[in-house]
Amino acid sequence: MSLVTSFSTAQIAALSTNTIAALATADVAGLNSDQFAALTTTQFSVLTSRQIAVITTTQLSLGLTTNQVVALSTLQASALSSNQVGALTTNALVALETADFAVLKTAAMVGLSSDQVKVLSTDQIVALTTTQAGSLGSDQAQSLTTNQIVSLQSADAAALKTSVIAALSSNQVHALTTDNVASLKSAQFAAMTSDQLAGLSTDQIVAMASAQFSGLNSSQFNALSTNNIAAIETRDLVGLKTSIIATLSSDQFKVLTTDQVQSLTSAQFAAISTDNLNALSTNQIVAIGSNQAAALTTAQASSLSTNQIKALDTVDFAAIKT
Repeated sequence: MSLVTSFSTAQIAALSTNTIAALATADVAGLNSDQFAALTTTQFSVLTSRQIAVITTTQLSLGLTTNQVVALSTLQASALSSNQVGALTTNALVALETADFAVLKTAAMVGLSSDQVKVLSTDQIVALTTTQAGSLGSDQAQSLTTNQIVSLQSADAAALKTSVIAALSSNQVHALTTDNVASLKSAQFAAMTSDQLAGLSTDQIVAMASAQFSGLNSSQFNALSTNNIAAIETRDLVGLKTSIIATLSSDQFKVLTTDQVQSLTSAQFAAISTDNLNALSTNQIVAIGSNQAAALTTAQASSLSTNQIKALDTVDFAAIKT
């Protein structure tokens, strides 16, 4: 046993900072939890990275005080391992200053448990680097509260793995800000489940870019509510694959605005099923352009109801191929 490890807590607290900084790593690791807790914030602040690296999980979970956590420098925080981070009590973790939290290595971030993630302050979430955000696992991300999700920076949302995006709950996805939604990559949107997409708000739909919509498959698109379908901007709608247009439900087609109907390309119009075409209102039919009318197949034209035929203007009617 070394001399230092035999000291009382009072003796430990009386050691000079020079003595503390000169302690062998074995001496630091050999302190019991009471001795470790006795280190003053001034003493704690002079621990070297080598000394920090050997602090035991027992010392951290039983001896570390919140005042000592606050005294950590960014250099010391960056030396913490995943096991050490995982050993921090929730009180100690919350006390970690944002500058210190931001320098935790990705290898250390892996050590965060679900219970620890839940207590992270919104300031700490804001302080996340894109590298740290990209290192989060599915279990960790699922533990984020909706308030924490709202606090995510756009760059951090864009850095989340596709597997993490797919693991989020519908409530978590719904909590994403419009800026976060706009920042997501097409691959991240393509990873979303039908339930997640069904829970999107109309504001989130409006925030989506054409490339994000184009990455969705038919099942995902079919999950969108009628309110969300009606909220899709025309610039986004015109970029949809014909295979998507062909699989939309009649209820989804019924809610298309006249501007949306007008924006559909000839190829998209030709892909509309006869049931969906027949479901269009007379106002939607009036919105059809001559190029769209010309794209109708014989089967599509034959499916039009008498009221729909009446709603076609003479130019559009003449454009229909027979």
